Amino acid sequence: MPDIVLTTFNARYHHSAFGLRYLLANMGELRGDTQILEFGLSENPLDVMDQILAREPRIVGLGVYIWNVEASTQLVANLK
Repeated sequence: MPDIVLTTFNARYHHSAFGLRYLLANMGELRGDTQILEFGLSENPLDVMDQILAREPRIVGLGVYIWNVEASTQLVANLK
């Protein structure tokens, strides 16, 4: 299980979040303990939360963009 999960809601499923990959590339010694999870904007934030929590991370990093701020805000509220 990863200690750190970097995640986001992409506008379209086939898009990649370059910001998360930039962070992963610069994680240094923590890179091996980090996993990227990407979800489509149409996915239910509660289902996304379940998928994140199933990995039991200690830290969750979230890529927030103008198109996913509502879903991201809901996800953060549920993760608290």
